[in-house]
Amino acid sequence: MKTSLFLVIPNPIAASDLLRTNYIQYLVDQYRVVVINPTIDSETAVSRGYFQSPDLSYVKLLSANPKFWEFLKFLRISLVNEFDYLISIRHWYKRPNYLENRKRRLLRFLGKPFAKLLTADFFTNLERLLAPKARAFRQLAAEHKPALIATATPGFDGWEAEIINEARRLRIPTVAVNFRWDNLTMNCKHIRKTNYLVAWNEIMKQEAIDIHRYSADRVFVSGTPRFDPYFGNIPNEPTREEFLKSKGLNPAYRTIFHTTVTKAYPFQKKYIHDLIKLREDKKIPYVNLFVRIHPLDIYENYREFFAVPDLYIEKSGSGTDGRVEMNYKDLLNLKYSLKYTDLNINYASTISIEACVFNKPIINIGFLGRFALAYEFNHYEPIYRSGAVRLAKTDEDLPRLINFYLENPEADREERRQIVQSYVGFTDGLSYKRSVDFLDKIISNTKNQNGKR
Repeated sequence: MKTSLFLVIPNPIAASDLLRTNYIQYLVDQYRVVVINPTIDSETAVSRGYFQSPDLSYVKLLSANPKFWEFLKFLRISLVNEFDYLISIRHWYKRPNYLENRKRRLLRFLGKPFAKLLTADFFTNLERLLAPKARAFRQLAAEHKPALIATATPGFDGWEAEIINEARRLRIPTVAVNFRWDNLTMNCKHIRKTNYLVAWNEIMKQEAIDIHRYSADRVFVSGTPRFDPYFGNIPNEPTREEFLKSKGLNPAYRTIFHTTVTKAYPFQKKYIHDLIKLREDKKIPYVNLFVRIHPLDIYENYREFFAVPDLYIEKSGSGTDGRVEMNYKDLLNLKYSLKYTDLNINYASTISIEACVFNKPIINIGFLGRFALAYEFNHYEPIYRSGAVRLAKTDEDLPRLINFYLENPEADREERRQIVQSYVGFTDGLSYKRSVDFLDKIISNTKNQNGKR
């Protein structure tokens, strides 16, 4: 009989990465899997077209104590100071969501004399001591007896933190398998350390060791499963002409691919207006403008651009109300969007790494006031300093850089190659398999450790 494990999916991003790719199919080949999610039950899984198998079940589970976890989140963010040496955290204190919260600022001030005591681990232990029991989860654990609980992240939200906390109480090993490249620095206050991590690359592994004091033998490097579709040929892959025509774009023109970020950034439409005006005024060549709206941005906000000639606005994935998922077809669409366009423009985005995979020149934008701080964040600053991207610091820089890259598309090629080597690492399309294969090693380690007790 297959070993049982839980796969904990807290949000649509994790669902896109783990339930819409080869990851879930390969996982079910090896284990009996219970997918736990706050919105997905067996009926919903069928209606949304998730993978089905006799060895796979979907269980909807709500937080037993949401107010407790929201309160502990407030305390953590306000009182944990041990990560203040990180530039990302120092800049976080300059953001409106901190500056405009008087209670948070007051609590931080009052907690400073006790900073050495009020660590992330202190609050994790406090949660373990004080959190009310999550009885529904305990019943699931008693019923299925999982050998391992694979969470997406190390407890960045309260719903997932509650499960990690209960697993710790029940002495069930945990591993985070889908945290993102900025999480260990930008979100370090939120982390409830899982027993193990599966990271994208060696950089993230070293961050886990240096910042969060993981032992090296508890952090594995798999590559990035969601990048797997980028590598290798896909049957019936469209040509450049076919793909651009499918977007209503003219294959005779070169194409600028502009990708937005979340709705929190008000400058996004400015750059689309700028690109249209630059094209009209012939300050750049006449090009297609292909704009991809981030899953957490609002597609309808860009309606004013829908009728602009040779400009295509695309909504990422499907869904509404912040629950946008990318299925495998969407991931392939992003692959072709990067592969068949000539230049990427983005604001401090993961897309910079993805564009490097396809050796596409990258211009970074958003060097406006506090938004410029993103280029100093711990996770992104090495990308900016590498020379693989160029930053438009002024309005005059944007047409200059566009013209430069359109005339010299191979410029910075070696720097982009180095980014792929450092941040992507594996280019065989099998990162999902490595990620799953590490789980057996973790289960074996746990059995050996229990046997020695």
